[in-house]
Amino acid sequence: MTIKFDATDKNIEIAAKVAHVRHCANFIKENEIFVFDLEGRLLPSKSTANLCLGILARIQPALMIPRERFQCGLEPFPVTVPYLDCFNTGIDFGGMGKVTVELLVRKAS
Repeated sequence: MTIKFDATDKNIEIAAKVAHVRHCANFIKENEIFVFDLEGRLLPSKSTANLCLGILARIQPALMIPRERFQCGLEPFPVTVPYLDCFNTGIDFGGMGKVTVELLVRKAS
């Protein structure tokens, strides 16, 4: 479902919802979230997932996309961006585990 936002609305958050987990060493679980403001700052009080530099490092560059697109009146995330995974290669490839998140834009609660 697409939500239309007013470009002057400052009550917008970016949520990275955990969509898939396999053997995560940081014990991140499906459906937990990382929440960021439109400036890309992590909002720990609204986040439910354990902090993990591997997934946060993957999310950080994508946080620059919705702010600019939103100000231009475009959909916040292009079709190619909504899913990201952590830097760990996963247990199948010699790593410890794997986490995949879906990026969403929502009204701040």
